[in-house]
Amino acid sequence: MPAAAMPGRTINNIGAESSRKRVRHTVAFDDNNEDDDEIIDVHRASSSLRGDTRKRARHSSVEPPPSKDGRRPSRASTPSSPDRDNAAPQRGQGIIPDSPDSPPKTQYEIMRDNNFDHLKHQAADDQRATQRLRFRPNLLGDNAVADNGIIESIECVNFMCHTRLHCELGPLLNFIVGENGSGKSAILTAITLCLGGKASSTNRGGSLKSFVKEGRERAVLAVKIKNQGQDAYKPEVYGESIIVERHFGKNSSSGFRIKSALGQTISTKKQEVEEIVEYYALQVDNPLNVLSQDNARQFLNASTKTQKYKFFIEGVQLQQLDNDYRLISESLEQMVAKVPDQEERVRQAKLEMEKANRMKEAVDGNRKIRVRYRLLRHKIVWSQVIQEENELKKREEAIAELEAKIAETRAAVVAKEQQLEVAADKVERAKQALEDAQGEDGDLKRKVEEAEAVWQAFKTEVTQLHVDEREAHGRLKSATDSKKVLEKSIADEEKRLEDANGEAHSLKLNELEKAKEHIQQIEGDIESNKAREPELINQLDDSKKALATISDECQAKRNEVNIAQAKIKRLEENRGSLYDGYEAQVPNLLKLIANEKRFENKPIGPLGAHVQMSKPEWSSILETTLGKNLNAFLVTSTNDQRLLNNLIKRAGIRNCPVLIGSRNPIKTDGKEPDADYDTILRVLKFDNLLVRDQLIINNMIEQVLLIPERTKAQDIMFGAPPRNVKACLSFHDRKRDEGLRLTNNNGSISTTPVQPNPNLRPRMKTDSGAQLEFLNREFHEREAEFRTIEGERRRIQQQTQSIQAELEKLKKDRKVLETRLRHARVGLEKIEADLDQFDGVDGRLMALREQLKVAEADIQHHGMQYGTISGRKQKKNKEAEEARKQLEAVRLNYRDFTAKLEKAEDKIKRHKELRQIAVEELNELHASIEIYEEDRLKAVGKRDRQVVHVKELFDQAMVICHKRVDPEPGETDAALSKEYQALGERLDNLEKQAGMKEEEVNNYVVETKKALDKVMADLESIKEVNAGLRNTLNLRLDKWRKFQRYISSQSRANFIYLLSERGFRGKLLLDHERKALDLQVEPDKTEKKAAGRNTKTLSGGEKSFSSICLLLSIWEAMGSPLRCLDEFDVFMDNVNRAISTNMLITAARRSVNRQYIFITPNAIEGRSTLDKDVKIIRLTDPRQRTLTENR
Repeated sequence: MPAAAMPGRTINNIGAESSRKRVRHTVAFDDNNEDDDEIIDVHRASSSLRGDTRKRARHSSVEPPPSKDGRRPSRASTPSSPDRDNAAPQRGQGIIPDSPDSPPKTQYEIMRDNNFDHLKHQAADDQRATQRLRFRPNLLGDNAVADNGIIESIECVNFMCHTRLHCELGPLLNFIVGENGSGKSAILTAITLCLGGKASSTNRGGSLKSFVKEGRERAVLAVKIKNQGQDAYKPEVYGESIIVERHFGKNSSSGFRIKSALGQTISTKKQEVEEIVEYYALQVDNPLNVLSQDNARQFLNASTKTQKYKFFIEGVQLQQLDNDYRLISESLEQMVAKVPDQEERVRQAKLEMEKANRMKEAVDGNRKIRVRYRLLRHKIVWSQVIQEENELKKREEAIAELEAKIAETRAAVVAKEQQLEVAADKVERAKQALEDAQGEDGDLKRKVEEAEAVWQAFKTEVTQLHVDEREAHGRLKSATDSKKVLEKSIADEEKRLEDANGEAHSLKLNELEKAKEHIQQIEGDIESNKAREPELINQLDDSKKALATISDECQAKRNEVNIAQAKIKRLEENRGSLYDGYEAQVPNLLKLIANEKRFENKPIGPLGAHVQMSKPEWSSILETTLGKNLNAFLVTSTNDQRLLNNLIKRAGIRNCPVLIGSRNPIKTDGKEPDADYDTILRVLKFDNLLVRDQLIINNMIEQVLLIPERTKAQDIMFGAPPRNVKACLSFHDRKRDEGLRLTNNNGSISTTPVQPNPNLRPRMKTDSGAQLEFLNREFHEREAEFRTIEGERRRIQQQTQSIQAELEKLKKDRKVLETRLRHARVGLEKIEADLDQFDGVDGRLMALREQLKVAEADIQHHGMQYGTISGRKQKKNKEAEEARKQLEAVRLNYRDFTAKLEKAEDKIKRHKELRQIAVEELNELHASIEIYEEDRLKAVGKRDRQVVHVKELFDQAMVICHKRVDPEPGETDAALSKEYQALGERLDNLEKQAGMKEEEVNNYVVETKKALDKVMADLESIKEVNAGLRNTLNLRLDKWRKFQRYISSQSRANFIYLLSERGFRGKLLLDHERKALDLQVEPDKTEKKAAGRNTKTLSGGEKSFSSICLLLSIWEAMGSPLRCLDEFDVFMDNVNRAISTNMLITAARRSVNRQYIFITPNAIEGRSTLDKDVKIIRLTDPRQRTLTENR
């Protein structure tokens, strides 16, 4: 069978990464001719021509271009070993010719090898392979975990020498380390046997019963395979893991149990295991894919050239493909051998045909009777055809009548849709009017509340001022009366003292007056200082308020900058995420819709996924304007609507309307504004006309203008609006993320804000490059605005700090004045004390003066208080009256507004009712159309069946009579049948005399002719199949040779490259003609001219290192996700072991989505290449495990 060939991953990731799709393979003939330079990826090969169902690995092949000179390059070889098997000459050296004792080649082998012409360009092939290696990516450490096809764990019970052995594997690189007998090699053996491999392929035993632990009767193996991702194997059945168990015993046959991730047994058939292994291309029987301990030792240390070549062709699946193509060749030979037998059958059929023709001529007699008999038969047959044709005509008329009803109803639907559009337009206008009015509700309520609050505040303040005024007037009058009494008492006392003390007392009194004046001056300065403080405090408050305002603006602008930056980052990180803007369950809903077969027409949605923005600057505003409609799904019938609503509930989606659309497209000719204006419709691109029509119906996108500048939008909308314009959208002057919606409904203009949610992701598609450019430009503009506002904030902050400093200085000066005042008062007290000495013990005068001061201060205080309160009262009375008038005006406006609002709500209700009636009538019309369509489909079905029936009768009639014969007028079916029967009896009598009926003879002739046609057609078919099979075999063998050529050159180049990582030089000698593979390695890099040494002359570590390089170069060509190697470093020293280990890890990291299992008895701690993708599994010492089990 030809291998499945398709472009995919090639060696060293030269080709594209293959997605590892799993398919069943059957014998197919591919006649397509492909170019020589085509990249070919052979995933795996299997054959239905074989008795077994062995699985194939995936391989990658790139056909290298031919050499310019067309000559076959020679490879110099200087083997130093006299061993014949290891010293076989290479092809092209011409040292030893083909052995005369070798068996001659078969025809297939000659055709396959084609004289090995495809291998005659080794130098050019190696050069190209080296160039591919040079230009491949060198990044390491970015390995990715495969979603499926890798082994998660292995468990062995009573297996070999282990009672229970469990091993959890990492998804990438695994090093299994342990002492001898700890179970390292048992893990690989368990993988091979549990996944259907043969016991003999493990080199550990000839049958399964030999693997049961001594003293136990049965053993169990379990392998857990990861089963996640898009290309998982039956994920709905197995879940995220597949558990394969194999049970076998010493005295019973083996059996399989395939379980799901939850432990439920799904199957017990080996075929299911084989299908899983084939699906994931695990290749457990490939000797290089799971390299057991013995195979590893033989391959790495003791294999001959022939054995190495056998490992090579089996590992890269060349041998498997060769076996399959050999089977095709054998099948072709068998098919060719059938041609003579079929030709003999044709000859016999021709003789039989001649005999039938002679018999027909013998029974031709009595021509008149037969002609009349035949004519009657023809009339009867065609009479039946005419009856059925009349019935067909009736059914055609019924279909025409139904189609007329459908056309009439559809015309009514169009008229009703127009009526519904008008009703929807009225509802939208009424809603817009209500929204415009409601937009003013908050302002009017706030104005009423503010006016009431102002009036109440004034009223309360006037009442309090009136009370304060009465109390202040009483206190002023009382203080004035007290002053008059005290002044008279002081005058009387001073006269008495002056008469008693003379002039010294008068001088002391003058000194007292000066001290008082000084104190009054200081007090005046303090009052001036205090009077300045409120002004500075007011200035400071104003400055702080301005600073808070500008800080809020600065923070808001900073948030805008951050939001713009976050949008840019989100767009750069999530390019191509189509459903990020929707609910998380939308992809699941789409899967449910795709799997649902009951839809008459698949729903369309979400609508936003079918819309693309051509101007990304309008994205957020249009997302808000179109609203929930972008989340909606669109269906064309009520049945589909009910079915989709059920799926939406199952998916757990809440915000997803389901709309019913019509397949009749809406024409917008004559309904759009002038072409000079942008509309929502003109900046959107639709991949489905139904989506466009639905947005036209629900949002009138063809009549909503898009004008960036607010002033220009106002000039257009608030003047004389253009024709066919319902509304206009523009950007906000200061808030760039927000927009404005302007409407003018018959002179009623309004402006409402459009406030997008910055945290919501866009639902409509946009050109990522254009949107990124727009967001970057917007980010820089906002950043510039932020810097401007930040500069103003700093200026106001400096102004606030200056006022604060001035206020602090004012308080400090006041403290100084208060200190001076205290000192002046101390001096005044001293003067008063001196006056007391004049007065003696009598302090009456001083007491009176003190009382007078108090009275004067009270008069001044109460007088100022009374005047201030009176002035404030008059002022507040005027302000209160003005506030009352304003309150009445605001209340009157609000009452008018409430009446207008109620009127608008009532209008919306009426229009909604009318629209609902139109919707119900439209739904009834749609339902009628569906009924008529169903009736028409039934009628068409009946008509079609009648057409088939008429066609069958017509064909039968044409077989009997190729020309239509209509009955004569007056001839009935009964009369025709009666006459036909009478003539038939008469002919039977005549035919009995002849020995055979005419009908039998005719049937015999027809059957003989059919048999002849069949054997001739079979002969042509066999020849055609043979030609196709031969062409396919030639094509597959050509691809096989290309694959062989590419794999050989790539392996040689990889081998040289891997040797160079340690400074070695050498080459890989591949001789496909003699089936030999040898290595030449020169470990001494100082030997510049040395051609290389045979591996037998190398040290043990150098030989193992060279074999590791060979193994890695072959692994590069293998497509299985699993690579296993047992005890690869047994014969290496520490240096070679470290280099080989690092080389294995580096090569493994280049092979993305591959799992590696390396087994070694040596510790690998401290290696520089170890990272989180490397898992080290240390198995317990068997002696320690035995002690633990005994406990």
